[in-house]
Amino acid sequence: MSMIAKLGLEGKTVLVVGGGGLINNQGIGPSTCRLFAEAGANVVAVDIKKERAEAIAAEVRCLGQRAIAISADILSEDDITRMVETSVAEFGGVDVLVNVVGRPLFVPALEMKRAQWDEQIDTNLTYVWLCSKTVAKTMIAQGRRGSIISVSSAGGMNADTQHFAYGAAKAGLIGMTRTLAVEWAPYNIRVNSVAPGWTGTPKALRQIEKQPGLRKRLEQAIPLVRIGTPDDIAGAILWLASDLASYVTGHTIPVDGGLLLNNISMLRITED
Repeated sequence: MSMIAKLGLEGKTVLVVGGGGLINNQGIGPSTCRLFAEAGANVVAVDIKKERAEAIAAEVRCLGQRAIAISADILSEDDITRMVETSVAEFGGVDVLVNVVGRPLFVPALEMKRAQWDEQIDTNLTYVWLCSKTVAKTMIAQGRRGSIISVSSAGGMNADTQHFAYGAAKAGLIGMTRTLAVEWAPYNIRVNSVAPGWTGTPKALRQIEKQPGLRKRLEQAIPLVRIGTPDDIAGAILWLASDLASYVTGHTIPVDGGLLLNNISMLRITED
C-alpha cells in the first residue's frame, strides 16, 4: 500500500479556515492546502479576502485536485453556515476542518484595553468554537468519520511576556480541544490541535528582521537550531487528519523544534 493510500485522505474534503496567504501564498494555511492536495484531498480554501483564497485554490487545481475558494468572516455565524453549505454542495460533505486563523497582539497586561482583549479572544478562540460546532453538526449528519484540527501556539503552553490575551486564548483553545474530543468521540469525530513555536511565516519573518541578531538568538534557543517552516506545521496537521492518527484525539502536539523543553518564553528570547 502506498503512503498516500495509508493516509486515507484521497477523495476526502478538507475545509481550511485561513487557507489564504498574506504574502505570495505563503503561510501555514497555504502550506496546509498544498499538502492535503498532494495527499489526494479536495480543498476548500477560506479567507476573508476572496483573492487570497482563490490564489491557493488555483494552485491546488494545478496539482490536479478539486478546489474552491470562499470569502467569509469567521466571526459571522451566517458566513460560517454559508461556508459549510457551499462545501457540502460542491463536494458532498466535509471530512476535515482545519482552523488556522490566529492574530497575536503584543501588549502588557496592565496596558491592555477591554476592546483589545475581546478582539484577541474572538479571533483566536471564539471563531474556532463557531466553525467547529457548525462543521461537527454536518459531520454528524453525514454519519461518517471526521477530524478537526486547530492551530494553537506554544504561547498557550508557556508564559510569554506581553502575550497576555493571545496566550490566554490559545490556552483556552487547548482546553476546548480536550472537551470537544470527549463530547464528539461518540460521533467518531476526532479533535486535536498543534502548537507551533517560532515559525517562518511572512508575518513572523518581518518581525524577526526588524531586530538585528534576533534570528541567531532564536536558533540558539531552539534545540533543533532552526525556526520552523509552515510546512513543518502543515505536516503535523496532515498527520493528525490522516488514518495514521486514527487513535489520536484530544491532544495538542507542540511543533516547536523543542523550544518548550527549554522552558524559554518565546518573547523573552528577543530581549538583549
